[in-house]
Amino acid sequence: MPKKILIIEDNTDTRDLIHLHLTTEGFSVVVAADGREGLYMADAEHPDLIITDIDMPNLDGIELVKHLRSQPQFQALPILVLTSFGAAQMDEAIRAGANRAVAKPSHFDSLIADVNELLRE
Repeated sequence: MPKKILIIEDNTDTRDLIHLHLTTEGFSVVVAADGREGLYMADAEHPDLIITDIDMPNLDGIELVKHLRSQPQFQALPILVLTSFGAAQMDEAIRAGANRAVAKPSHFDSLIADVNELLRE
């Protein structure tokens, strides 16, 4: 059974590209367009890993991570944060509870490597 990944990203093109690359690698992928929808999808879909943007409407990625980490069922769930805002926001994402934060746009080979590594941990 393929691992399920939830992508939470408000930019349609970015979301679609990540979706394409992950499904090509054999992952099952579900998507959400903002943080609030992402919380709903996390509850409904029980993903094995979440990839989230930081800068999103309704609920940003930092608050999303904090909310997820406050719930017992998501405390051990790997969360990979993507950001185009640089090191300060990456550090903030890690402090909020993300397992890893990487700069966006990411090379997809690197993103797939990060996903595989986080799923093995």
